[in-house]
Amino acid sequence: MNRRTILGILTGGATVLYSRFASAGNSDPNSPIPSWSASRLNGKAGRASAEFPDLKSVGADRQVRSITYSPGAYSVTMADGKIVDFLEGALRFKVDSTDLGPRVGMPIILPAGTEGDRFWVFFASPAEIGSFIHDA
Repeated sequence: MNRRTILGILTGGATVLYSRFASAGNSDPNSPIPSWSASRLNGKAGRASAEFPDLKSVGADRQVRSITYSPGAYSVTMADGKIVDFLEGALRFKVDSTDLGPRVGMPIILPAGTEGDRFWVFFASPAEIGSFIHDA
């Protein structure tokens, strides 16, 4: 495969995942992920915004089982068994050890912006990041 084909496949996978996240957005009041802002804190450390989701309560379609890295791309295996590929620059890793953060050993992936080309993976502690990301 050439580089253009690989990039096309990765971009298509990210687009499919984004459409799944976008369809669970603000319009459905019964969605497990309520409308949320880019900021977890409401201007004060320790005060979680009511608009940001409780990462302990998200579904299996947003829970990360493992992340495999190969130069230029990540392959993310979700708890529901789906595998989604991301370009290296499209996946950001964050730690949230607050009460609303993910459970230990169960990172969560969420869209990070309005364009649908960036995603956050939240971990309960920095030590977890290394145990979830493996070389291909």
